[in-house]
Amino acid sequence: MSAMQKRYEDVVLFCPEVQTGGPEALHQLAYQINRHGGSAHLAYYAPISHVEIEGNRLRCQAKNSPMPAQYAQYHPHVLREISPGPDTLLVFPETLCHLAAVAAVPYQRALWWLSVDNAPAPILQDAAYQQPFFGDPGLHHFYQSDYARAFLQKAGATACHPLSDYTDQDFVHLSLIASANPPIRERPNRICFFPNKGAERAASFIEAASQLRHNVEFVPIRGMTKPQVRDCLFSARLYIDFGNQPGKDRVPREAAIAGAILLLHAAGAGAHYLDHPLPRQYLFTEADIASGRLHAQVNDILDDPETHWKRQLFYRDTILHEEQRFDLETRTLFFTGL
Repeated sequence: MSAMQKRYEDVVLFCPEVQTGGPEALHQLAYQINRHGGSAHLAYYAPISHVEIEGNRLRCQAKNSPMPAQYAQYHPHVLREISPGPDTLLVFPETLCHLAAVAAVPYQRALWWLSVDNAPAPILQDAAYQQPFFGDPGLHHFYQSDYARAFLQKAGATACHPLSDYTDQDFVHLSLIASANPPIRERPNRICFFPNKGAERAASFIEAASQLRHNVEFVPIRGMTKPQVRDCLFSARLYIDFGNQPGKDRVPREAAIAGAILLLHAAGAGAHYLDHPLPRQYLFTEADIASGRLHAQVNDILDDPETHWKRQLFYRDTILHEEQRFDLETRTLFFTGL
């Protein structure tokens, strides 16, 4: 096997200063590139840090950024200053698509679709506005989800490549330790949910909880540290995701690998089997909440949790192999001579 060679001398990843799934994916990519001998730096922006472009110099002012500490497990290299040239790749998240569309620049460009719905409205709705993005053969499109792939295909984008992410390995490692991962039959009737996404749907479901024939504890994942979220999910019997799934969201995967049974709102990436390979019976719609079908499904699960847990085995197995898949995607896109 020949040694790997870098496709790009430098890779700069623009990363917003928020602790959500997208920034974690950006840190994962930088980590994988660097561990294989590449050079990847993170350029943080908003609300604390900012990026400056002056002439042919790109600078990042990130002295007080909390991000390196929050994602210390990925050993981030923070950008200070660079003169991007023909062998430099700048990777923009879909929220900065307007910067990726600037063609008259000395560097190479990529737009990483970490979500679809979070992109600026004109790129989703205005055909004329879309042309600089999807008609530019020099702009690479990376897609984190099959939902994003389908969107790009419909829009006529060229140079599209899969680039996913992977579930926090702390969850994966704990899932393999029997003492940390109680069997489903020993867990309380605890239902976790993420109230920041799909709040109205969650409220409608909980308001009609009298339809449940089991005593249930609802636990919102809100204001928790990452270890607290982990403890919560490893103690839950059910996780219900009421969100719109703008990308292949992390919390449903974290819940599944933590041993909880998953029910997922069939919207966005939630409706794409390749993003969440669950049997159809574990997807629900707003109509299912209004009709009581979702409550009936929860009753069935709590009546016989072991049967339903076994039916989601394939989904959990795919999560176990996410890092290997992401590593192959990274090597394919950023190196030659595999």
